Amino acid sequence: MVRPLKQYQCQRCSRSFARLEHLQRHDRSHTKEKPYLCDKCPKSFTRKDLLARHERLAHGAAHGPASSPPSASPQVFDGLNVLASAVTDHPTSTTISDPPPLLQAPGSFPPQLAATVGHPIANNPPGPVSAEPAGFSEPFVGYGPPTSYDGDDFTTFLDSIPLPSHPYSPTYQPLPLFPAFHFDSASEYSQPVEKTSADVETPSSSILPRHGTQLPLLQSEGPNIPYKLRDPGDHISLTEQCRERIIASLSAYSNVILNPYSPSRHALSRFIGGYMTNFHYHYPFMHVPTLNMDSIPTHLIYAMASVGAQYCREPEASMSLYKVAKAVTLEHIRRDLQWGCITPTPQSSVDPAARSKDIIETVQALLLLISVSCWFERDPPHHEALYIRSFMETLLRQGGLNDLPAQDGSWESWIRSEMVKRTKLIVFCFFSVHTIVFDIPPLILTEELALDLPCTEKEWTATSASQWLEERSQSRGEPKLQDALNSLFTPSQAAKNSLESFSSMGGYVLIHAMIQNIWLIQKASRLPVCGFMSPQVITSLEQALEHWCQCWEHNQESSIDPFNPHGPLSFTSTALLRLAYIRLNADFSSARRLQTWNPDEVARSLKDNLSVQRSDRLTRAALHCAHALSTPIKLGINYVARTLVVSWSNQYALCSLECAVLLAKWLEAATVPNPSPSLTEQECKLLEFVLEMVMEAQHGVSRDWLLANNTRLSATVTRLWARLFTADYIWQLVNLIGRSLNRYADILEADG
Repeated sequence: MVRPLKQYQCQRCSRSFARLEHLQRHDRSHTKEKPYLCDKCPKSFTRKDLLARHERLAHGAAHGPASSPPSASPQVFDGLNVLASAVTDHPTSTTISDPPPLLQAPGSFPPQLAATVGHPIANNPPGPVSAEPAGFSEPFVGYGPPTSYDGDDFTTFLDSIPLPSHPYSPTYQPLPLFPAFHFDSASEYSQPVEKTSADVETPSSSILPRHGTQLPLLQSEGPNIPYKLRDPGDHISLTEQCRERIIASLSAYSNVILNPYSPSRHALSRFIGGYMTNFHYHYPFMHVPTLNMDSIPTHLIYAMASVGAQYCREPEASMSLYKVAKAVTLEHIRRDLQWGCITPTPQSSVDPAARSKDIIETVQALLLLISVSCWFERDPPHHEALYIRSFMETLLRQGGLNDLPAQDGSWESWIRSEMVKRTKLIVFCFFSVHTIVFDIPPLILTEELALDLPCTEKEWTATSASQWLEERSQSRGEPKLQDALNSLFTPSQAAKNSLESFSSMGGYVLIHAMIQNIWLIQKASRLPVCGFMSPQVITSLEQALEHWCQCWEHNQESSIDPFNPHGPLSFTSTALLRLAYIRLNADFSSARRLQTWNPDEVARSLKDNLSVQRSDRLTRAALHCAHALSTPIKLGINYVARTLVVSWSNQYALCSLECAVLLAKWLEAATVPNPSPSLTEQECKLLEFVLEMVMEAQHGVSRDWLLANNTRLSATVTRLWARLFTADYIWQLVNLIGRSLNRYADILEADG
């Protein structure tokens, strides 16, 4: 296909466009001009399609006969706005003259107005205002008593999620929605906060992106691009000469491995292909367009093949490859890379560039060995990952934690520099994953890194120097990690303007940095002189998460589809975002005990060592968790478990474990007889939503049966989560999560 010539260039930035109307539409993003006015309300929009969407959602346009006035029937929202009805932050009005404005999709309002969306209080006519529920610090607007819940809301929500036309549909895992709330209202029910009129009228920000189950409109400067699957790339086939080189090089390590496993050329090609089409996209530190298997050292090839064999469902071959790769890699470190090594190779001791390349390739091999061993209890044992990672950290520091190869402006030198940077940042993220899984301190702290964030995936996957230059010319460049992190935590508008977006991998690195921050703060708060995280600290972290979400939405490559053409990192990042927000409400770090590999111990620890207290933030976190489960329920949990989740990152399963338990804890507290204080309106709506969701997924259950005691609903929801992770998975830890959730449900049922 011949690409249209981009002859219209913006005078304010470097963007260029093929059509004049696209340039005019883009120019309005600079001028903030909103020429499209709604004839039914004062709102205006930058694009005609946004006006049409507003009329459809807010005024019922294009939906057949006009709906009855809101005062005559409950307001029914579409899509995720149903969930938005569970938590808003305005006074409850006993009469409703006009329907409240709906939350709009990202991009339909400028950033400076984002905080005011969902605050119709100034536009609504005055009316009698009822007193706030006891102990609840965030009042509501636009809803009647809790008993006025319209059961059609759940049906409307499910109808808004289209069924997939193929197994790679981008609709089955949307970003969770959190409506706006006041950052300064974090009190527990036992400590009510007295609100002033200024508090009520202060614009607030949402904690999560404001869009529904559909993909956000990322290609705003042109026509919508049809969804296409990620290009699997060219098949990588090892030559017989390459295999002979590998076998010959193994003979030099006969002191550590006598009879090395030597798969056939076809088997090696199959395993490397399994690595490239699966694992590589989750950790894209290799430059596939210029990958030359003949120049890759043996220990790295065997490490890649070991990972790929797992995806090929050949665990015995994977284990044999793992043993060879581990022995050769550690012996190579001992011989050639350790400080004061006895017999350094002439090349590595004389040529600094060759030695630096050797170090980074060995780090990559260690990273892949850890990627295999940390997800199994015994074959291979997970504790090997914990000692291998010390070699990885030592080599990184030995080669310079923030040192990158020099660039001369060429594509080749840029590839080397970007590859080294990506490898080091992915190692940092892997250490963060170990902290999440095993509750151990990270070996590299965020404050130690002075690297730029990674480039966009379009630049990284460019197949030629000319294509790279074209993509590079349209990029704004990558901010330094420290500058980006500081901008996230700085509430000023100037700081937000300085970080408007990041690449998919950049967002992934930043969310891991924030999770590390939360973990360190929680551990420090366990000291006798400290308490749990203060409201001020939680508020700062929530604001940083909100800014992260805005940057995620502005990234043209962001997608909620793990199979999108730009890779699954933005999808995985949203799961980590969910985990970060949940951990602001409960300290999961020491309660999970996954390192025991015993589902009974894991479940009992979660039951006994993790407690929650009803509060505004906990309700929002529970809403977050409920939403994460709603789409798999719509598509069918068994279908999702057996066809989709298998190829997602293990980090998704780790985040889902905490979602399941937090939602179960909240349901226990919300379904006790005669709760004190009584349930607030948003708690009632969320409880009703969960009930409808469970009855949709669980055949033959009734509302009365689910509410017979305060643990039955919790146990049922937990088993729904467990079904996502009880299929025949590649990695043992994912099965452990499913078994632990089932055991947790057993404990809840026994207690009931």
